[in-house]
Amino acid sequence: MWLFWLFEALGFIAVLVLIFIYCRFRKQGFWSFVWQKLKWVSLAIVAVWLIIAILCWNHLYSATQCYFRGLSMKANTKYSIYLGECQIETPRGSFIPIDRTRSLPDGSKSGDEGSHDEYYGY
Repeated sequence: MWLFWLFEALGFIAVLVLIFIYCRFRKQGFWSFVWQKLKWVSLAIVAVWLIIAILCWNHLYSATQCYFRGLSMKANTKYSIYLGECQIETPRGSFIPIDRTRSLPDGSKSGDEGSHDEYYGY
């Protein structure tokens, strides 16, 4: 999710830089241009934010689904944009793909005999 907000911030900065370059080219003050054309500057910023949101729509949906899946399991989950998968935190603190897990999120098993843990192999 942090990557999405990074894209949004970079889009905002890009709009401001383009306006600044335009003002330099036209030899006009940056702030005076922004105040004169406040409606159009605002629309440009909103348009860029919407374009970025539409481009990242699949990842935003998957991250939201992963969040609510973690809430329902009472576990800590995160969505990896790089891997394109929802990951769950193991009792040892590492994250593994949630679709490949077989144990409960807290690592406990019902009817467990002894201290043998098949999940971790000891």
